[in-house]
Amino acid sequence: MEVKPIKDSKVEYIYRINRVIDYVKSNLDKDLSLEKLANIGFFSKFYFHRIFKSICGESVNNFVNRTRIETSAFLLIHRPHSPITTIAYDTGFSSPASYARAFKKHFYMTPSQWRKTQSTKSKICIINSKIDQPNNNTCQGVHKVTVYIDSQIKKPRWRINMTNDKTLIVDVKTMPDIHIAYLRHHGKYNPQDKKLFQQLFSKLINWAAPRNLFTPPETSVMTVYSSGHPDITAPENLCVDACISIKKENSVSGEIGKRVIVGGQYAVITLIDATLDECSKAWDELFNSWLPESAYQPSNGAYYCRHLNDPEQHPDKLHHVEMFLPVKAL
Repeated sequence: MEVKPIKDSKVEYIYRINRVIDYVKSNLDKDLSLEKLANIGFFSKFYFHRIFKSICGESVNNFVNRTRIETSAFLLIHRPHSPITTIAYDTGFSSPASYARAFKKHFYMTPSQWRKTQSTKSKICIINSKIDQPNNNTCQGVHKVTVYIDSQIKKPRWRINMTNDKTLIVDVKTMPDIHIAYLRHHGKYNPQDKKLFQQLFSKLINWAAPRNLFTPPETSVMTVYSSGHPDITAPENLCVDACISIKKENSVSGEIGKRVIVGGQYAVITLIDATLDECSKAWDELFNSWLPESAYQPSNGAYYCRHLNDPEQHPDKLHHVEMFLPVKAL
């Protein structure tokens, strides 16, 4: 009789590598040595680097260094008052000199040149970098942002007046920790690729439903943009997670990962009856129009989208979503 393995090794490897990726993104200023990360992934340090590269397509060291550099590039733009030295240490570099060398090697310019270049633009644009050049529509003027006190909730809100006569309302809310189970896609993707996201969520829900872990409306369904920014990170290095909320004590299995969306302050936009293109533009407005006018800056953590309906059951295939960006005061 054939003896079947207890676990599919590829699925188990993906689960463990995802643990490592999650740890790196949340601990850029900590010890991220090969031995430390091998322990996080429950691998022998002698084989870990080979396994990581086979799953992710790049070495452990390259992934760690790239994540640190690309995170710092994002912070240089969206934390304009933070000294470059502070950003270097916050993202795990041992000295400003080593940071400057690594940054220039990756982006072909110094951190100060990057900050100066990007500060003149309304959207992140890569100039002379290893990443493909953006199209001519990438850098556009920002829309007008006004702040007002909502008479019902007695709190400030922000209004973004769009050119199509539509208005986006931004709230800043305090969110609790959210425990999630996720299925991760590695590599290039189109945020409007319905087929990809339907496959991810179908697989995740097919895993969760028999375990009584998918019980709408108590269960939230989310997309978490978990690694990199499309305008900074090369497409093959991007990650996106299809997620559902779970309880802290719930366990996961196979290639399904488990982690926490850390609570705190989030800038929130709610869209009702929106197209995918309108959802994409709302992210742009949040980053490029609202942030510079808000006296907030991005804080640590991933930005994510909570899906409030199934667009396939909407008569016009439209989306109801909440979009969350972690922020803190400048």
